[in-house]
Order: sequence, then structure tokens, then C-alpha cells
Amino acid sequence: MYQLSQEKYTLPGPDQVRFISSGQTLSLVMGSCISTVFVARSDRYILAANHIMIARERESGVIAKKSARRQIDDILTAFRDDFHIPDDGFRCLHLVGAGKKGADSFFHIHSENIEETLSVLDEKGIPVLFNDTWSHYFATYSIDTERMSVFIEDKLAGVHLSYIIDLDRLFSLDLGDGLPLPASALKARDPGFEELVSRGAIVFITGEKNRP
Repeated sequence: MYQLSQEKYTLPGPDQVRFISSGQTLSLVMGSCISTVFVARSDRYILAANHIMIARERESGVIAKKSARRQIDDILTAFRDDFHIPDDGFRCLHLVGAGKKGADSFFHIHSENIEETLSVLDEKGIPVLFNDTWSHYFATYSIDTERMSVFIEDKLAGVHLSYIIDLDRLFSLDLGDGLPLPASALKARDPGFEELVSRGAIVFITGEKNRP
């Protein structure tokens, strides 16, 4: 059984899933690991994030005990059974992480993590709203009732952006209505990000180097 974290600031460790709500902040530090960040709505907004070390299913070891499939299933089961979220009451907010540091041609964990995690989400019919992958990232998500502030930094490229999402507006969007998603906060003039701005789902932005 999963519960909301009791801490104001929380950080999921390897193979862990964490849940927060209003007044709390969740942080992620991702190298070659990857995270699927979900937001759900019932009587309040709940954010869930995991820390996937090796996305493909494998025999349990000292580390990398839970695959992407198992961690995503844990989140969706908790939404349904522990937080009573309806089937249409959640979104995959962010796919983040899976970076490669250096030019080692034998290192493929990061790309395998992206491929497998996207495969699981696609199989389940879950679209991704924001995708910031292929590098090392630091990200924080803070919920304040109907709004969420997001800070995302690409540690390798040395770029960052802070923005605030209107969650009510985000959940009102029809994701099948030709939206150019997934969006990226860090890609220059990203069409998905700019469309979310134009539709009022993103309401405040600082550090606008990558924007027109």
C-alpha cells in the first residue's frame, strides 16, 4: 500500500516510487537512469515519480530490482487502489533522464532505458506530455493546489528552465486534438512547449534562453 510522502521535500531512490501532493516538492537526479513522472487528479492533485535504473525486466540483483514495467504498474495500481483515481484521472507528465556521459561506444543502458520505457507506455496507451531525455538532468516539481512549478536543468548542456503549469487547464486539454506532444522545456522553440503556452497550460516562465 502506497501513501503520500510525509516529508516536505522528497527524492525517490533507486527502484523507489514516491507520491506527493499540495505543499510538497519532489526532486529527481537522473544520469543513465530514467523516470516517469505522473500527475493525477481526484479531490486534489497527486504527483508520482519513480527511479528506474534498468528498464528491461531482469533477474533481481543487489540493484535494479524493479523494471520500468513494474514501477509504472506500481504507480497505476496505487492511483486506482490507494488514491481512488479514475482511469481517466491521470497523465504521464514527464519522461526524464537516460543520459550518456562520454563517448563509450559500449554503453547502451541509457538508450535501452528510453526504448523500453516508451514501449511500456505505448503498450498501455499512455501519451507523454513532456520528454526531456538523452542527458543528465536535475528536476524539481512543487505542487500548490491547482498549480505546479517545474525546474529542469540539463547538467551536461548547462541549460535550465523554470515554469508553472496550470493543472486544471492541462487536464482540460484533449490530448488527441493535434497537440504537438511530447513537449520539451529545454529544446529551442519546441513546438509542443509553445503550444502549451499558447493554450494557457503553462502560465509562467523564467530563464527563457531557449524561447523566441
